[in-house]
Amino acid sequence: MEAVGLEAGFAPETVEAAAGQAAGVAGGSVCDSLAGTAGDEPVNPPGWVRADLKLLFGLAVANVATTVAQTVMSVTDFYIVSLLPNAVAAQAAVSSAGLVFFSIFGFLLGAMVCTTTVVSQSLGAGRNRDCSAYAWQGFWISMLGGVAGFALWPFVPQMYALFRHDADVQEMESIYTQIRLLSLGVSGAQVALAHYFIGIHRPWANTHSAIASTVLNAVLTYAMALGAWGFPAMGVAGTAWATVIACVFRTVWLLIAMCYGSTAREFEARSTWRWDAEKVRRLLYVGWPSGVQFVLDISAWAAFQVWIIGMFGKTHLAATATVWRYTELSFMPAVGIGLAVSTAVGRAIGERRLHLAYRRTKLGTLLNMAYMGFMGLLFVVFGRPLMEIFSSDADVIALGVELLIFAAVFQLFDAVAITYNNALRGAGDTRWPTVVGATQAWVIMIGGGWVMAKYFPHLGSRGPWIFATLFVVTIGVTLWARWRWAAWEKLDVIGRDEPSVVDSTAQAQPGDAGVGSPASPA
Repeated sequence: MEAVGLEAGFAPETVEAAAGQAAGVAGGSVCDSLAGTAGDEPVNPPGWVRADLKLLFGLAVANVATTVAQTVMSVTDFYIVSLLPNAVAAQAAVSSAGLVFFSIFGFLLGAMVCTTTVVSQSLGAGRNRDCSAYAWQGFWISMLGGVAGFALWPFVPQMYALFRHDADVQEMESIYTQIRLLSLGVSGAQVALAHYFIGIHRPWANTHSAIASTVLNAVLTYAMALGAWGFPAMGVAGTAWATVIACVFRTVWLLIAMCYGSTAREFEARSTWRWDAEKVRRLLYVGWPSGVQFVLDISAWAAFQVWIIGMFGKTHLAATATVWRYTELSFMPAVGIGLAVSTAVGRAIGERRLHLAYRRTKLGTLLNMAYMGFMGLLFVVFGRPLMEIFSSDADVIALGVELLIFAAVFQLFDAVAITYNNALRGAGDTRWPTVVGATQAWVIMIGGGWVMAKYFPHLGSRGPWIFATLFVVTIGVTLWARWRWAAWEKLDVIGRDEPSVVDSTAQAQPGDAGVGSPASPA
């Protein structure tokens, strides 16, 4: 992915200061010292492409490695499930149940992703202590959310009964979802801690934890699902338990890294652990719309697969589930680049250098379009060999080859949507994208998909996939337009013009501002 040769020659020192120092090693800051305001800094100084690429790649390589590790975990689970005796039913169940779990987890996931927003803007404003304080608030919020999630556990079987899947699929869906719910709070804490490291521009601690947990998950899934090495053969339940254990392992890793790793002293992580109502308010102010967006978006995709595609039976469910695995290989690395854009935008805003936010967002978009466009080409050219990796069923393979073409069509637009959604989140603009994006998902994809399933059933799952493709195209254009309208420039998420209050329990010094009631970051 190295593309720093787009411009010849080395950037001068002033450009390196503007774009930040790229760090591809663990524990190193990507940008250790940046000016607070743009001042007389030229908007596009000589060598800016090279300098910005160094910054984005310094952040993105670790983020992409993390998302690839997470994708490998998902793909490994799916492959091991394909080795079970009832493979088609098990694959359909794991894919559907995974989407349902993430629909439930979506609020915590979306809210805790915004830890990057408040952390990166605090970093840009020179408030290092605030960075770890926000991470701790995300941890405590997640733990409370996990306790609340236990209330859903008894109702899972009744929920799947509403979808009227085959009896064997329903049973496995219920078991998988109930086990995964046990890790709801820990999963949220994992996201908050991971995005803390992304926000402080030290993403490699996150990457190492993701790789280690992926290896652990693969070993445990193989042993617990198939009954290897003396473990009982638990099937789909073993897959779920392995994921839960790996999640707990990674969360503990990240917590230790934050409190005792190389950044602990710089960000004072062991002294900012207390509940801070003001920082909880600021994190949730930007995080709750993002959480709602994740719930509505993920639940829309879950409804698309579990409900609409489920109308056509196991073959269509299995084919769609397999295509999802390949779209993950496409969009998850793009999400890694998007996260780099998000934290670069957040830091630029904290430094009051909005021109850097625009510039790096545009560059990140071009990188994602190049990668995802290439993946779309692979889907078209190698559709059948790709499907044959995960299935030996002739009907599943034939249908999957067709569905991969739909996925190929929307790859470029998905790249645009991913990048600009992350840029807007880095700026704290989460409400408008939530309302508009959710409306488009449920009206275009779910509404249109239902119409096709109801009135054009002879098309099978191809009909709903037409509207899924149309939705991705639409949301990509919409998020690009929102960014260009520049409403995000007026937001102040962390209270940049107010004194920092790291801990509401800290004793105020003479002349310090109290917690009070700071202005809304709207």
